[in-house]
Amino acid sequence: MNSENVLKMIVTSSVRYKVLLALSEGAKALSEIQAQVGSTKSTISHALSDLVDEGLITQDPDTKKYNLTNIGHLVSLQMKNVSRALESIKKFEEFWLSHDLSGIPEELLLRIGDLKDSKLHTTTPEYLKLPHDVYMELIRTSKWIKGVSPILFADYPEEFLGLAFGEEVDIEIITTRTVYEKLIELAPPEAVEKVRKLPNVKLYVINENPKVAFTVTNNFLSLGLFLLNGTYDMMNDLISSSPRAKKWGIDLFEYYKRNAERVI
Repeated sequence: MNSENVLKMIVTSSVRYKVLLALSEGAKALSEIQAQVGSTKSTISHALSDLVDEGLITQDPDTKKYNLTNIGHLVSLQMKNVSRALESIKKFEEFWLSHDLSGIPEELLLRIGDLKDSKLHTTTPEYLKLPHDVYMELIRTSKWIKGVSPILFADYPEEFLGLAFGEEVDIEIITTRTVYEKLIELAPPEAVEKVRKLPNVKLYVINENPKVAFTVTNNFLSLGLFLLNGTYDMMNDLISSSPRAKKWGIDLFEYYKRNAERVI
């Protein structure tokens, strides 16, 4: 199998692409494929023949149904991944173009399609509290919280501590050493000691300054980025409640946690 030929064969024909995706759902007869793909029987037969020749599908001699081979299954998974990625890129094109993506590791940029079901919450300087209010409303209903924040919002410490003490929410936060030192400076010593004794709160610091601020909980992922000029964008927040997006957020948190030092 020539990888270049296979790629060219699939991407240059929407029918072959649709047939491949249709069969990823399970074995199908020609009539079933035609009903799903919506093309002529002749066109679909040609597509099936091409896919058989490349070893991506096979036909059961008894049932006459077509199946993906193992190679076909692997290829279809990659095509789905590419399709999700392109959908996410196109849907949030201006967001990706105008922001610094260096805070997201390449392995998660490769999974950017996991964010395709997100919603971009945008506001104007006059209504700057809107994304913040949406975020806080979601936070208050969460059972666990993981986040990375290289910036300090004035009301976050009080809100998060309220959840930690009152609702006993499991909280893990990664921040920069500068932000951590500022928190210790502003907080009463007795409050700091009280937090240190909480089994459901973990605070980490990293020496780098990540160009990303995000929170992931059992309910949602909230992703904020820095603009290309180095300032944090307070007016745009990408939010999703999809399982894929939340898993993406957890993996991003674990990426930063690997190089973080626990301080509380």
